[in-house]
Amino acid sequence: MIQNKIDSFHLEDIKNDKHPSVFFKDANYDLFILRLPYFVTNDDVKYDSLAFVIDDENYFYYDKNEQKFIQHDTMHSFYHFIDKKVDNVLELISFYSNEIESIEDKIYEGESIQKFNQKWFEYKTKLIRIHRVLNKAVETIQALIKSYKKEEDYLEKNFEDIYEHLTRSYRNAEHLLEKLDSIYNFNLNQTNEQMNKIVYILTLLSGIFLPLNLIVGFFGMNTTSLPFTQESGGTMNVIMVLLISGILAIGITFFMKRK
Repeated sequence: MIQNKIDSFHLEDIKNDKHPSVFFKDANYDLFILRLPYFVTNDDVKYDSLAFVIDDENYFYYDKNEQKFIQHDTMHSFYHFIDKKVDNVLELISFYSNEIESIEDKIYEGESIQKFNQKWFEYKTKLIRIHRVLNKAVETIQALIKSYKKEEDYLEKNFEDIYEHLTRSYRNAEHLLEKLDSIYNFNLNQTNEQMNKIVYILTLLSGIFLPLNLIVGFFGMNTTSLPFTQESGGTMNVIMVLLISGILAIGITFFMKRK
């Protein structure tokens, strides 16, 4: 029985749900653990550590639910089992690629995105972890192929596409992380530009109305001997002063703007 041949420490690694990808050669068997991301409900991402033991011409997969080893009769069965898991990784990366491209198009077209920072942070954190897990998986697959590449018609030929798929997924995840940074910087620049325009308009309005407020405050004081208080039509004179001051303020403001 294969379980009796496995070292106790290796058996603990095999049963570990969170063990990273690793390839280890023992005198009696080869231990191959491949940790990959996959989709669950509500677009949530989980990670599964697939544990395999290769014994001469036998290939065993450890089912953690059944807590037993399942034998693959041929290398092709072993290969197709892993290939199906890797296809799930490609679908996962494709999903995030479509989601991020959709956000990118809306941002560049000037559309507002509700809860942009929340979505950005969610995608960023998930892709960082996916990228890190895939990096280790690519190294492990590469070590596996390198170990068996001398055997005719074995991993070097049949696992080449698995290695290519994982490498592509890893690079695409890296590209998506860079795209997220670009989107965030673009959105931040757009927000800063809008804030600068608002501050600029407020500054112009302040330059116009501050002199008017000063004049209104001056004539609103409850003191004697104010100008125009003893004359008929004093209110009109004050209004004329306000109009002249407003025109001068507007003229000076636009003059300074052109300069």
